[in-house]
Amino acid sequence: MNGNTRRVLGVLFLLCFATFAMAGVAYASGTSSNPRAAAGIDQHSAANAPVSPADINVNEPFPTAGDAFCSATNGCGTIPAGGSTFFQWTAGDFVQSAVFTGTGITSLDDLTANWSAQDFLAAGQQEDWEIFANGVDTGFFAFVNCSGSGFCSGNVNIIGTINFSDIAPVAGGYQIELIELNTIGGGLGSIAWNDGGTTGLSQATPEPNSMVLLATGLALAGALWRKLR
Repeated sequence: MNGNTRRVLGVLFLLCFATFAMAGVAYASGTSSNPRAAAGIDQHSAANAPVSPADINVNEPFPTAGDAFCSATNGCGTIPAGGSTFFQWTAGDFVQSAVFTGTGITSLDDLTANWSAQDFLAAGQQEDWEIFANGVDTGFFAFVNCSGSGFCSGNVNIIGTINFSDIAPVAGGYQIELIELNTIGGGLGSIAWNDGGTTGLSQATPEPNSMVLLATGLALAGALWRKLR
């Protein structure tokens, strides 16, 4: 290896180190809120990431009028306008969105819930629900008895955000499904999903600063290589 080659390799190493170090600073300077704890929504495999202005964020109606649902004991149907699903308390009960197309999202990695349901669970009871996107398990949450004694008798809101590994579109879009995991004993209550919910779908994009730094570093390296050859 001659002296010119060693100098070029040394410059390349320093440029790459500086590029990724500066990109890391740009990433760490972002801020992120974490409403999951308040919402009781948990995630299975995700790194919390700062939200960049360049991210793609789309709000879709779900659960909402027209969405399909099934209750093992009460039957299946679609949510009526201004109404709710049938009451659900059996493992496998679900509510399912339409397929959301035209979102501009090519790799879904973030979901924000703003949902409403009727909670009529008895004291000590809990319903666990899993959240799926295009059939991929992304996280879960639980309904618990709201008063600690007796039966609940009102609406509850489920609000929070989960991050997860990238999910590709299916049939050109994304479908969200909520599935109950456990069965509540007879006479111990149930829940029903209300019309009017919204679900935010997001895709994070690379930090613009890091992309520019990387491109600039490679361009400089190329120029130096040509000069020293």
